[in-house]
Amino acid sequence: LRLVGSEMCIRDRVHTIEHLAATYLRNEPTWKDKVLYFGPMGCRTGFYLLLTGDYMSKDVVPLVLDCFRFIRDYRGEVPGASPKDCGNYLDMNLSMANYWGRKYAALLENIDDNRLVYPE
Repeated sequence: LRLVGSEMCIRDRVHTIEHLAATYLRNEPTWKDKVLYFGPMGCRTGFYLLLTGDYMSKDVVPLVLDCFRFIRDYRGEVPGASPKDCGNYLDMNLSMANYWGRKYAALLENIDDNRLVYPE
């Protein structure tokens, strides 16, 4: 899931999205048992979502859209942002995670098939 260029690379927003997405994906009734991993790319411009099974990109758009709507709308304490749960628990920025959730959800709401494949 490539979100953006370097403007996304700031660690606290990536880390917060990671926590919120992991929370959503672990609890989503239809997909939770198929989620193997969700985490940031090394360049921090996006995330990897690994699922069991064989899917086309269009098959998972509804899941990813709902996940980023969850991130967009989330208020309160970030799940897992505590010393017992995360070694970098202070490295969070909920308002920027909400911002990127809003931007990416808006993109996904109007995505066309040409954006769901890498160019040849």
